[in-house]
Amino acid sequence: MEGTDAKVIGSRILECRKKLGYSREKLAEAADVSNSFLAEVEHGTKNFSVPVLARLCKALGVSADYLLFGREETPDTSGILQMISGIEPQYLPHLEELLAAYIKSISLAGSR
Repeated sequence: MEGTDAKVIGSRILECRKKLGYSREKLAEAADVSNSFLAEVEHGTKNFSVPVLARLCKALGVSADYLLFGREETPDTSGILQMISGIEPQYLPHLEELLAAYIKSISLAGSR
């Protein structure tokens, strides 16, 4: 598979870390791995497990698809945009509140 080379994956992790302004120590702590292990991953000399991949993705705010293959899949939100485009402006603040509450509930449910 193209893009699954350990060095390429490690460079994507390094690139994401730098974009966030994280030190290696900060990312290692956030992903619950050792600093030396993360250094080896970034250099492409060490592989990692699926649980480590999941923690790295969460800490970096990227998908596994991006780290492994270099592509981000974006969901099709055109249907949602079409629905809200017809709402009268005075109702938009209410919609924003509802959406924020819904997203918060999903986040809380996911963290359990």
